[in-house]
Amino acid sequence: MNIDKAIHSRRSVRIFTEQLVDLEFIHQIIDAGRWAPTATNKQEARFIYIDDKNIISKLCSLGTAYFVENCQQMVLVLYDNRIDNVEYHDDVLSAAAVIQNMLLKATQLGIGTCWVANLPSKAALRKLFDIPAYYDPISLIVLGHAVRKPKEVKRKQGLDAILFYNCFDKTEVHQKKDEKMNISAFNIEF
Repeated sequence: MNIDKAIHSRRSVRIFTEQLVDLEFIHQIIDAGRWAPTATNKQEARFIYIDDKNIISKLCSLGTAYFVENCQQMVLVLYDNRIDNVEYHDDVLSAAAVIQNMLLKATQLGIGTCWVANLPSKAALRKLFDIPAYYDPISLIVLGHAVRKPKEVKRKQGLDAILFYNCFDKTEVHQKKDEKMNISAFNIEF
């Protein structure tokens, strides 16, 4: 699968079959994350692979996205929080690049994923997984074989509506000011 196909076909999957993802694929997915660009090339991402049902149950009891309790495999992505550029959160930006690489690799391999940011407190995660204070949990990636192929979702706006040249076009802000959030517009698949 080429990169454009992976980018366009990647979707969040929340319901998986009972079939486990082979550990070799998990390693390939994490290795893809390892190759992501990171601030000043620090490469400080760390990963905790989780497949223990008791640990997953404890994680869920601390509070997370509702569907995590039905997942059998996941990866918690951590990043070193000892950074100089706190204004732009180099650690979070670097981890996000790592996670995107992982999601794209999983898509290429035919593995379903969901990037979960609804997690317990960092303190609770540190305690549960024995994470040192200088590493922050960033996100959880649940993965597995999708029960059904996710539907393709078109982009809400074309490139011409979101790309500005040399300065921000504030007319867009004024046009959206009075719009109300339309929940039905979020093609969320459960």
